[in-house]
Amino acid sequence: MSPSQMGVLALSGIIIAFMMACPACASASEINVKDFGAKSDGKTDATLSFQKALNNESKQGGTVYVAPGSYRLDGTLIIPKGVTLRGAWEGPHDSELDKGTTLLVYAGKNKESSAPFISLETDSTIKGVTIFYPEQNVTDVHPYPWTIQGNGSHFNVIDVTIANAYNGIDCGTFPNEDHLLRDVHMCALRSGVLIDQCSDIGRLENVHIHTNYWSRVSAPYTLSSDEQSVLYNYTLSHLEGFIFGRTDWEYVSNSFVIFAKVGFHFIRTNTTNGGLANVLITQSGSDGGLLAVKIDEVQPHAGVAFENCQFMSGFEIGPDNWGPVKLTNCGFWVAPKTGSQMILNGQGTVTLTATHFDDWDRANENKPCIEAFNGSLLMNNCDFNGIEFPSPHIFLGPDVKSASIIGNRFQHGQMLIVNLSKGDVQIVGNVKQ
Repeated sequence: MSPSQMGVLALSGIIIAFMMACPACASASEINVKDFGAKSDGKTDATLSFQKALNNESKQGGTVYVAPGSYRLDGTLIIPKGVTLRGAWEGPHDSELDKGTTLLVYAGKNKESSAPFISLETDSTIKGVTIFYPEQNVTDVHPYPWTIQGNGSHFNVIDVTIANAYNGIDCGTFPNEDHLLRDVHMCALRSGVLIDQCSDIGRLENVHIHTNYWSRVSAPYTLSSDEQSVLYNYTLSHLEGFIFGRTDWEYVSNSFVIFAKVGFHFIRTNTTNGGLANVLITQSGSDGGLLAVKIDEVQPHAGVAFENCQFMSGFEIGPDNWGPVKLTNCGFWVAPKTGSQMILNGQGTVTLTATHFDDWDRANENKPCIEAFNGSLLMNNCDFNGIEFPSPHIFLGPDVKSASIIGNRFQHGQMLIVNLSKGDVQIVGNVKQ
């Protein structure tokens, strides 16, 4: 090797060593929030330091890195257009406040309508952090504003755990499109995720709403077994997990809610660009709640489709709904207070394909598994596995416009269908086992 080649190699080694010793120098587009005075002692308010760092990146876009530690924030943050606030977590995580990057929120207590803790502008991202409210008390719950709120389009929430939000993530107060929530875990007390005013495809991927993210929080905030029971009862009485207003072709996958008053709620909104939802939901579920799915209204031309989903409690469609509701390869399991597993009051069509119904009418009130009072029911290749002498499998009320019940299996040797419909009803090719 020539002396010139040896010199080049030596210089390259020096440059690489320098960059490894100075991570902030490795990427000109990434800065460290500590360089703007933020302290990770969990006691010193770092709000101004964070916002200065974020504003510093706003001109060209870039990343503000937040090293492992606990950061106290007495105020709120705005992540400008094209800027990322990035913590140390590189994947989904539990509420381990003594590891990774933890943001301790002290803003907004008892001011639910005030500014969110974090506002995301267009093309901005929050990634790799844990968020915790130290002053929230499970035995004396206080309202807080949204933890994260989108105010623009193409904003992203990735690898974020919210331990004890009152209101979780808002993708609906402002018009938006193409939002992305991915690998988000939270315990929410009142509202988990709101979707509204979305004029183009939004995505929710691996979003879990579960009491565990507070009940299993690390010391010194770990809840006792009694406090965990209080939390469980509170969410059952107050929490709506996923709330859908106006959205066009929202894609939801691998998302889950447990111990909620309502798991998935589809509503009509009157906000600007508001209205109704059009949603595709796959590999998702609602468990252990009072009502798994509540559909007030969905878009009449497309509605909502569930595929490979699981529900442990009821599914209700309200009388104002005209949109189609489709379930394919789904499963229903009984919860302690479940009577009927589906109550269909809507004017539109409900399609059930290869869907499994396991046990119902736990209170022994002669409640059918499926009660249809209006609209049309198309049902094929479904399986009923009730108790040995079940209440009716299906009830068709007088106002049901039509029903096609073909090729299903009714276990325990009975097929109990009460048909009071004045419309066209075809019950063909079913089997009893």
